[in-house]
Amino acid sequence: MGEQLLDIQDLKVRFKTDDGYVSTVNGVTFHMEEGETLAIVGESGSGKSVTSLALMGILPPNGEVYDGNMTFEDKNLREISKKEYRKLRGNEMSMIFQEPMTALNPVFTIGFQLRESLMLHFNLSKDEAQKKGIEMLDLVGIPDSEKTMSRFPHQLSGGMRQRVMIAMALSCNPKLLIADEPTTALDVTIQSQILKLMRDLKIDSNTSILIITHDLGVVAEVADRVVVMYAGEVVEEAPVYELFENPKHPYTKGLMSSMPKVHEVVDDLYSIEGTVPNPSKMPAGCKFHPRCPLADEECTLVHPDLEYINESHAKRCIKV
Repeated sequence: MGEQLLDIQDLKVRFKTDDGYVSTVNGVTFHMEEGETLAIVGESGSGKSVTSLALMGILPPNGEVYDGNMTFEDKNLREISKKEYRKLRGNEMSMIFQEPMTALNPVFTIGFQLRESLMLHFNLSKDEAQKKGIEMLDLVGIPDSEKTMSRFPHQLSGGMRQRVMIAMALSCNPKLLIADEPTTALDVTIQSQILKLMRDLKIDSNTSILIITHDLGVVAEVADRVVVMYAGEVVEEAPVYELFENPKHPYTKGLMSSMPKVHEVVDDLYSIEGTVPNPSKMPAGCKFHPRCPLADEECTLVHPDLEYINESHAKRCIKV
């Protein structure tokens, strides 16, 4: 691990709707160091992806960061200009999106899309960008990379498209790589290859990786630390081994219990009752209390703070 690269403090994001503003990220705080892999986990609707889009400065037009700070190295991301943000994006911060078929433009070849990024950020000629693009496809293990440059996204499998997205994200040697569900809908063999590629990248380039996922198997394989999010808040944070060995928050315990275990034969997997609350109708008190097996009347009244039980493990619960 190195020096601190990213610091998010009390981040709040809201979206404008027909019924007014709805807040989907409510005071998220975490940090990352150089060369670290941090996983953000939680169910759909917990605010994971919105946090990453806010960090990259690419929220939809109706979304805005309305409070908190985001510092990347010595830059306050809420204060820099759009031009500075564009320069930062791609050069120093890159993102692999959840669905490569929609992230890649279907009407342009893979080569065109790779070259465009390289020519923009490095001022390369078309021939130089073509050569660099082929090198990047080779790096991510795409066979016959020269022919792949002339293909369109629909001509590649899901795993190959995901590798192309990784090649594009890595082409500018970013200091921070954000991977939003990088293995979703991929078969287990391709998943394993993608995760190995990310581990190799971290070792070879000292790149920091922020991986967003709901798959705890992926977390166990690649993460150094884990941030667990629920209903737009961080409910637990810990080093990966400590979190798996000693989860504190009832929500984290529920996620762990819902994982299938190879050495156990059960008729039904455990599931957490209920669903993530609608952002426009958040419960009072602890946001998890309607689904929590430990909840009592106090939990409906008190909104717990994120408290550290040691220097690296924090939880947001008054019952544990």
